Amino acid sequence: HNEELNCPPCLPKDTFEDCLEFYGLLPYYQGLKSVVNGGPNDLNPKNWKEKLSFTLQFPYYSTTAKVYAVFDIMVIVLSTITLVLESIPELTKLKNFNTVAQSVEACVNVYFTIQAITLLLVYSSWKEYFKTVLHWIDIVSILPFYLRLVAGSYFTQVGGFRVLRLIRLLRVMKLFRHSKGSQTMMTFLFASLPEIMLLLLMWSIGVLLFGPLIFFIEGGHGANSTSDFDSAFSGMWFCVVTIGTVGYGDLSPASNLGKFVSALYTILNLTIMTIPISIIITKFSRSMRLVKK
Repeated sequence: HNEELNCPPCLPKDTFEDCLEFYGLLPYYQGLKSVVNGGPNDLNPKNWKEKLSFTLQFPYYSTTAKVYAVFDIMVIVLSTITLVLESIPELTKLKNFNTVAQSVEACVNVYFTIQAITLLLVYSSWKEYFKTVLHWIDIVSILPFYLRLVAGSYFTQVGGFRVLRLIRLLRVMKLFRHSKGSQTMMTFLFASLPEIMLLLLMWSIGVLLFGPLIFFIEGGHGANSTSDFDSAFSGMWFCVVTIGTVGYGDLSPASNLGKFVSALYTILNLTIMTIPISIIITKFSRSMRLVKK
């Protein structure tokens, strides 16, 4: 009702949450409530600071917030395109290209710096500000620009410019702020951590068990061995590629026993992994229904 789960007036809140926990809905109620209702305080600002904070963070708060979100996305895309173009050798040889690219990057970083400082000043408390992952991404993504200004010669000597460029890619994650679907996905992932950990555990057991087994079956030991499986890690790599249905073809068993074990490994893994995957899909479908209501 009204796009949220409501506790009946006659039912205590603790009892209501116990019922939700019994039916497996408590993580979605706690996580999605902030998404469905639009954010903290149900987006009812008490002063101009909260109004400005909501405008910068929640596109669905107002028309101004939507316009700002579109502009913010355009700046992020522009920064990403500039980063990609800087990696093309033919373009870097063009006259004035580097100057234009550096100017664009400088303007983008100044914009994001003003944005980060503004959010920090209008937030209710600095403690709450630094609890949000996206705010850390805001800060980290602008660090390469200022590190290059302050210690550019040092990073040139140690070859650190590639690392600084890689950090700039974190800026793409700022797009999560402007998408309800992305926020729902993150909430769903955190709520499904037990199932995801179970999935990784089952996958790891299969790789650790069958990888060395295939290595020894294929005769990949001894100085005169001609097998492609030259170590247990090669067998584990083969298992990862096989269960991931990638099939690079760089490794494959030659013996009949090796082929049989590989087929057995594939069938067992697909069968066992179906259980946690089905649970994850069910939870995701349930969370999406709550958002669409």
